[in-house]
Amino acid sequence: MIRHRRWWVLGVMTCASSMIAIDALVVLVALPTIQRNLDASPTGMQWIITAYLLSFAGMSAIGGRIGDVLGHGRAFRYGTLLFVAASLAAGLAQSAAWLIAARAAQGAGAALLRPASQVIIVKEFGPGERGQAMGISSSVSTLFYGMAPLIGGVLTTALSWRAIFFVNPPLGIAAVALARLLLTDEPPRREPVDWASAPLLIGGLVCVVLALTQARHWGWNSAAVISLLVAGAVLLTLLVVRGRRVPDPLIHFEAFRDREFAVGTAVVSAVRFAFVGFAVFGVVWLQDVVGLSPFEAGLAVVPLTLPTMVCAPLGGRLYDRLGPRVPLGIGMGLSVAALLCTAVSLHLQNYAWLLVFYCATGVGMGLCVSPAWMTALHGTTPRMRGHAAGVTQTAREISAALGLAVMGAVVSHVQAARLGGVLRRDARTPSEGFDQVERSIGKAVTAAQEGSRLPAGLPGDLIPALKAAVTTAVSAAFYVGAAVLLVATLAVFTLPGKAEFAESESETETEKERETGKDRDTATGKDEGRDDPT
Repeated sequence: MIRHRRWWVLGVMTCASSMIAIDALVVLVALPTIQRNLDASPTGMQWIITAYLLSFAGMSAIGGRIGDVLGHGRAFRYGTLLFVAASLAAGLAQSAAWLIAARAAQGAGAALLRPASQVIIVKEFGPGERGQAMGISSSVSTLFYGMAPLIGGVLTTALSWRAIFFVNPPLGIAAVALARLLLTDEPPRREPVDWASAPLLIGGLVCVVLALTQARHWGWNSAAVISLLVAGAVLLTLLVVRGRRVPDPLIHFEAFRDREFAVGTAVVSAVRFAFVGFAVFGVVWLQDVVGLSPFEAGLAVVPLTLPTMVCAPLGGRLYDRLGPRVPLGIGMGLSVAALLCTAVSLHLQNYAWLLVFYCATGVGMGLCVSPAWMTALHGTTPRMRGHAAGVTQTAREISAALGLAVMGAVVSHVQAARLGGVLRRDARTPSEGFDQVERSIGKAVTAAQEGSRLPAGLPGDLIPALKAAVTTAVSAAFYVGAAVLLVATLAVFTLPGKAEFAESESETETEKERETGKDRDTATGKDEGRDDPT
């Protein structure tokens, strides 16, 4: 009966994690429709995605800490209810500002429920099954994350862009009801939560990401960009200083002294950095260069996610049997190689080549996801497990926002330079028309394929050169993603091997049992009942 129950718990946690994974990118292909309906600016459209990522990143650490204090079952339910309410608000939005605020609230809800769901899975499963359980959860979440653009395209085309938000409430309410039946709430702990550090983290991230996303339009040397970068650096420095002075900080930076936590978090973050940029700019390239529709482009990236779903449980089983070094080394090495090959093959402008490397990238990332999370949480005690999951989730979502911003800045800079060179040499388009040409590349490619009229002011014989410029820009961004993955790959080889890992696993479980007994004694005031409550 207990074994049966914990698999139901895994299903509920996976359902909720998939719900928030979808919402990270589900609006991607719906943005043009949303822009027309809400009369939003291009900057406003970008912030519909960025607001979710930044809120998720900035609140994950405090969400994990709330789970430690209130109990992870309560944190899961509260976070899910907040996510459901924010989804309803997003679906009812009447302006871009309204929608951006609702997306930020969605991110806050996700920041509560996601760390809690990770900790609940770890608690429900023993050491020999945790990797497999986490692999199943990660594979399903990753599948829905990768399919989010396709799901958004189907719902937007068949119903309305508002439908992409209205699908969440039924799933969320069902998850809350099942969690209430399946989970036993822990007694709350009377410990402080470092609320004051949250504005420092969120403010610092917003300043840095805003500077990166606007640098091309404002200029890297502009006062606005420099001021934002300085302000972001100051706020994040204050966060670190405060973290060293308060007894229960938002982020325990000393946790990174633990090798397994540091490397596991680095791998999770690097994969997220590369995957977000790979998915987003891969979809952009498929539309602007290959000429696919939004729906077709969303469908074309499915081969990136299907292998991830299949291989994530395998990565978890390899972790359970061999420790972290083998699955992470193989997975990260394959991901780096596949991303480099993708960057090179883009210049062939043929989707068939991409299909092979998309699958290889999906296999590599699938082998990494579960072992990386388990490595990060391996050495943590029950008291700090929620905090550790929150910090790792924070690093993961910061990397997503930075990956989108950094790789976007690379694409923007290289594409502008290449297009400017092409148009200046051609001399038929005035300089003030360069931006219009850049925005019209996708329409021009589609028009040329259909034999219809090209956008005004765009010479048809320049289309091959314009496609080459876009390809060079996206390829450069993929090289950046591969470089980040490579750095994390090198760190993997500092992790323990099979024998050392097995020994540390035994020591860690013994220490956790001792701390669990102490926590129960503190809560009950008795010296009895030292059995593991999980």
